[in-house]
Formats: sequence, structure tokens, C-alpha cells
Amino acid sequence: MTPTRRTFLKNLSLGSGGLFLSPLLRQLGAEAAGSPAPFPQRFVFLVKSSGLTPAAITPKTLLDKKPTAATPLVASLKEHALPDSLKALEPFKDQLGIVQGFSGKMCLAGHTSYFGAMGVHASPSETSSGNPLRATIDTRLSSRQPSPFGHVGLALRGRAVGGGGDPIPQGTIYPGLSALAAGRELPFQASPDQAYDQLFGSALGSAQGRKRYNLESGMLDFLSDDIKRLQKEVPAPEQDKLNHYLLAFDELQERRKKLATMQDIIKNGAPKLTATFASELGTDRLESHFALAASCLITGLSNGVTIRMDNLEHVYHGLGLTEQNVHAIGHGTGSNGKSSEECRDVIRSYHVKLMAGLAKKLRSVPEGDGTMLDNTMIVYLSDAGEAHHGALHEWPFLVLGGCGGRLNIPGNYIRMPDYGHPGHRTIGNFYTSLLNAYGDPVEHFGDPDFELEREGLPQRGPVSSLIV
Repeated sequence: MTPTRRTFLKNLSLGSGGLFLSPLLRQLGAEAAGSPAPFPQRFVFLVKSSGLTPAAITPKTLLDKKPTAATPLVASLKEHALPDSLKALEPFKDQLGIVQGFSGKMCLAGHTSYFGAMGVHASPSETSSGNPLRATIDTRLSSRQPSPFGHVGLALRGRAVGGGGDPIPQGTIYPGLSALAAGRELPFQASPDQAYDQLFGSALGSAQGRKRYNLESGMLDFLSDDIKRLQKEVPAPEQDKLNHYLLAFDELQERRKKLATMQDIIKNGAPKLTATFASELGTDRLESHFALAASCLITGLSNGVTIRMDNLEHVYHGLGLTEQNVHAIGHGTGSNGKSSEECRDVIRSYHVKLMAGLAKKLRSVPEGDGTMLDNTMIVYLSDAGEAHHGALHEWPFLVLGGCGGRLNIPGNYIRMPDYGHPGHRTIGNFYTSLLNAYGDPVEHFGDPDFELEREGLPQRGPVSSLIV
């Protein structure tokens, strides 16, 4: 690189195109410093309730196709028309994967598996999520891609079961879905307007956001100084506890330092704050969450986002399904003149449209020789497996994005051998494959299926054919 080019790159700044150019400029800045870094990998998990029916996301021409041996069936989606509810993903067919046949019998079957859906273990009961046994797959993947806000949780609703006809929740909630570590649940923000202030308020003209940011910064400085003074006075056994507190405060202060260097990027990349961010209509709030997710990824505030799409108590007023909630629809009751299956198709089509909208934004952002979508993996799944009352003999997934070129999933329909047959694998194997592909060489992620083990069917480790 010539000195002239290096000087030019160092002096680059974000203008009106900052939203779409910020990842490119960050990479060019790294090159200017003489230390080009690989592009960050990004992970988005979209979790619905009431099951994801395998047949509903399978091309008609593949409905009767099964693996003929102990190896997965793999078919290029290029040669098959997508089901109607997936039509919004047609422009992304080359980066869409339909993954079926992985089981999850080690998890709680029924209306929800809580943390088990992404942590691969059983919960105590449908009325109790219990404690997570480990970091769930969403946060574990993103933990290797550090960012100022770490993994961001956004939710339309809370826990899958319970809540009755309560109004849409506000503020921070804990849906029993994602975990940062054993016993440490990921908090989700249910209010898009509050999430906007928390994520972008430090750099924008929001008086509330700036006030909160300044108050928190002052409080952290005060508490950190107090803890350091206490460390000199308390007995040795208590110093360990203080060290943990101090580490937490130092991490928050480090986040603020990073945010201070990203003011222009944040200002240019924040979504436009509209009335929908404070709306009580579920579809407005969900669309606002997707706008926040896109901006978080594009600005680099986060490289991992999980969105809780709904729960069993939610009524999709914005989709014209005003007579029944998701639970009733899952049990076969229709709504507003539509059958139960038609209602499920309407909801799924809407979710897929939001998924496609996020992919479109990421594909519009240049990154290296491609786009941000090339280095992103968006996963759509249900916390209940294959049905409203999931038996968990299989757990379908939609996977969208280039996945950093690390997986053989984009562009393909993949179906594992049926449960109990040679070659069958579990969601633990699927998640192990993802982790290994992204540089986390874990031997096996999650709990085993002891029934398969007793039958002599190996289920430890990754599925090598999924990994490039």
C-alpha cells in the first residue's frame, strides 16, 4: 500500500452513506493501519412459538424424498420452487438453506423446550424453564465476535407458556430462551423505543438517551472507585467477590469507551425513530425490532441478535387474525374465516417477509468482494420443534445468508435420516457443526439422546458434510 493511499484511507469519514459504508470503511481503516482483519461473522436467531411444520417449508417436489442410506439427502434449491409461505426468500435462494430431520428428544417435548431449543437440554416442566445449563448456541457463536453490546435480545413477547391475555410487555423481560452461560439468562428488551435509547441514545439527539448514558457513566466511575478502595480494607476471602464486581464495572466502562469512538457510525447507522417504536400493535413492534437488529449489525454495535417473534398468547391483530391467539390456532382453531393451517401460513409468511427484509438490508451493504449477508447466518426455528405440541423427532430450521463460506447449507435442502435410523443426528450435532465451522472446535454441544445411544447410533461430534 502506498503512503498516499494509506493517508487517504486513514482520513476517510462517514457522510450521508455511512449506514451502508461503515463496515467497508472499518475494513479499509484496518488495511490503512497495516493490519487487515477478517470480516466479523454475524448471527441472528429468530425464534417463533407453536412449532415449525416440516411439510410447510418443504418444496412440493421434495415432499416425498428421503435419504436412501445413512447419509443426508441434499438437493439444490435452484431446481425446486419454494412453498408459498417462503416466496419472500426467492431472491435469496442461493443463500437459503432448508434443514430438516435433526431430532431433539433430549429436550422437553410439548408447547416449548425453553432453553433446550438452543441449549440442547431438558427443562423441568412446561410451567418452569429452570436454569440454563450452558450458553445457548446463539450467544456462544457471537461470543467469538466481540462487539460493544455483545449479544442483543429483542422480544415481542415473553415466555411461551402462561401470561394469559396480558398486554404486550414493556421493558426488560426474560423469556427463558437464550443464555450467556450456565445459570445466566440473556435479558431481552420488549420495548423498541427503550431499546433504541439503550443502543443508540449515547450518540443521538435523544435527551433521554444522553441523560441515561451520562448518569450511568458517572455511577460506574463512582462505584468502581469505591470498590477499589474497599479492596484494600476487606479480608482476603471477600476480595474475590469484589473482584467480580469490579470486572463487571470495568467491562461496562470499556463498552462506553468503544461507543465514544463510534459516534459518527452510530449517528449514521441508527434506524429512523418512528411512531411504530412506541406502538402497542404487535406487528409494529416486531418490525421495529427488525429495524433495530439491522442497524445493530450494520454499525457493528452487535454481531449477534436473537428475536423472540411471538408466544402462544399473542394475537396477530396486525395480520387480521383477531379472533384467536397463537395457542388456539396451534390447536386447530381457525380465525376470521381462515382455517388453522391458513392462519399458520399467514403468520409464517409474515415472519419470512421480515427475515427477507433483514437479508435485503444486509445484502445492500458492500463488504470486501461481496456483501454483509455473505458473512451473516440468520436462523429461523421454533422453540417447540416440528409441531405445536412438538414430539421433537425432528427440528426444522431455515438458514439464510452466506455463513462466511464456512457451511454447505446455503442454496440447499438438507434432510437427515429419520429418527432411529442409521445416520440420524440430533440438534446437538447440528449446533456442534456450526460451532466447529466457526472456529469453536467443541467435541459435542449439549446433552445426548440416551435412547439413540442405547440403540448403538453414534451421535457425538459434528456432521462433517455440513462444513466446508
